[in-house]
Amino acid sequence: MGRVGDLLAASLDMGVAITALEEASGHDRWSLYRQFRAFYGVSPHRYLTMRRLDRAQQLIAKGESLAEAALASGFADQSHMTRWFQQAFGLSPGRWRGLFRASRR
Repeated sequence: MGRVGDLLAASLDMGVAITALEEASGHDRWSLYRQFRAFYGVSPHRYLTMRRLDRAQQLIAKGESLAEAALASGFADQSHMTRWFQQAFGLSPGRWRGLFRASRR
């Protein structure tokens, strides 16, 4: 399952077709999903989304605008990133940026 995780992490900005994941793992999609969830604790889609959010946090912390961070992280737009960010972390990216900056002072 490590190869599948690596493939997902390397494809943040474009995503990966399930057939590519099947080839990388050597399993059919249903076995792949079950084994991936057992190994990582989340579905491949959730794993990809969380890696995208990790990248977005890194870019925001470096001073990128929210829109630039969203696009560079593989989200369709800033509002798409914001919805996932709020769901995952419980606050908006703008609010997170403010708290991050305040903690660095």
